[in-house]
Amino acid sequence: MARKIAIEAIEFLRGRVYLGSYDHHPQNTEELVFFTVEETLPYNAFHLDFGPLHIGHLYRFAVTLHNILNDSSNKNKAVVFYSSSGAKERTNAACLLCCYMVLVQNWSPHQVLQPIAQQEPPFCGFRDAGYSNADFELSIQDIVYGVWRAKERGMLDITSFNLEEYEQYERVDQGDFNVVSKDFIAFASPKQSRPGAPLNEPFKKVLDYFVKSNVQLVVRLNSHLYDKNEFEKRGIKHIDMIFDDGTCPTMEYVQKFIGAAETVIQRGGKIAVHCKAGLGRTGCLIGAHLIYTHGFTANECIGYMRMIRPGMVVGPQQHWLYLHQNQFRDWRYSMVMDNQPDEAIGGLFSLVPYNVIEEREAQMVDVELRRHVMTPTRRRKVSGTLKSAHKAVPMESPGQPRKYRSSTKENQPYANSDEEATYESIAHQLSSPKRKTNRQMEQDEIFYGTEAEMTEKTKKTSPQGSPYFRRVSTTTTTTTTISSSPTHSASNESGMLSLPKQRASLGSKDGKARLNGSRIPSSTDKVIGNVGVRKVSAGKRITSGV
Repeated sequence: MARKIAIEAIEFLRGRVYLGSYDHHPQNTEELVFFTVEETLPYNAFHLDFGPLHIGHLYRFAVTLHNILNDSSNKNKAVVFYSSSGAKERTNAACLLCCYMVLVQNWSPHQVLQPIAQQEPPFCGFRDAGYSNADFELSIQDIVYGVWRAKERGMLDITSFNLEEYEQYERVDQGDFNVVSKDFIAFASPKQSRPGAPLNEPFKKVLDYFVKSNVQLVVRLNSHLYDKNEFEKRGIKHIDMIFDDGTCPTMEYVQKFIGAAETVIQRGGKIAVHCKAGLGRTGCLIGAHLIYTHGFTANECIGYMRMIRPGMVVGPQQHWLYLHQNQFRDWRYSMVMDNQPDEAIGGLFSLVPYNVIEEREAQMVDVELRRHVMTPTRRRKVSGTLKSAHKAVPMESPGQPRKYRSSTKENQPYANSDEEATYESIAHQLSSPKRKTNRQMEQDEIFYGTEAEMTEKTKKTSPQGSPYFRRVSTTTTTTTTISSSPTHSASNESGMLSLPKQRASLGSKDGKARLNGSRIPSSTDKVIGNVGVRKVSAGKRITSGV
């Protein structure tokens, strides 16, 4: 007869994979194996945000789960992935397992969400990384549908995901950028002290990767902190579309951005976009293009982007994407790329309404001239005219999160919002051999404040002593903790077993992504069978046959 087991957990795969939450570290039994990643794969918050865990965490979780499932000593055991009972910890664990089932086990969203539906207590919503009160929440459902849509559209493939590259370049000292999709890279603004100054290591990493990855266009959204010629002399086109930190772009800006991006994509290139931190303004424009191109909802789009680059889209920018999502989708049918270059975006082509093209063609009397005019792409007939462009959300933002904080007085001009001195004025001050006059020193105090005032201001603006929080990242594998069992030879006094730290090792002779001897299976592999889904309340005990 099949053995019966009893466990307080949510069942995903009958008799095989469960999700639990406990106030203690449960011990392994003859029927059960427990493991958690809560302490080893933490979410590094900017402020009060707490998730979702990013794609690198998901990859490491998947490898750990597969190692446990494929261990011969666990052949007839159920595996319980658990977290502590806090609301945030429960939500992050549930979201991680749900995304795994979508990306690795190829479950559909409704299959994944059914086991966790109507749980008591309910899972909480994710909040943004801004410093204001959170008034826009994302749910686990938004994240699940976001990664599912990205997978279906060919934007995200966990079987070919390069963990080592991801964990290297998302670090501040290695470039601070992430590949959001096959067409877009989001990154933080590079910095130079003055024109022609030697490049720092992060800037070098950015330039080398962009050249290697066929980035053909860089879009700058913040004030000048570097010389754009560094990109242009490497054959990368550079344009400025600057708007204020913490605000949202106008519809005219979005149309120009989407048109410029489409021009580059049609030429086979990629687009790299940055603002100060590569989160807020960058997320607005890339998100608008993803909605326009792939039909994401605003919530799905934000959820997916935060899985790739935590912290993207902040404060009122979330509402802005939500309010305009239908408009962005409608542009696929009501707008077309212009047939005349736009000098405001470096001679690329903006999106314009169809009637603009029709009126322009109607004014052309010379038939031969009309014949030589470039035909607009994706031309479709629509009735009516476009509504007038909406303004940005009229709400002041208390600021955007940063992945770093300045530790020296020299870097202070770069540590705040984009209201600081521009790159050119800073470069002029640094290049001037003259000593500052008393008048200049007085002006500096008016602009920056005295040292005592700056110190007092810093104490007030952040509970950590700085208005910006440092997001710490590593390129090494953190310790994964699982409960000890009779099959393990080494254990500590608490009965827990810690796997040693190892460096991620990717790449193999068969071309599959591997990590510490294991690999994420392709869609043709079957790691664990889908033998049914059953929703069970976390507060009830369930009995399953093994």
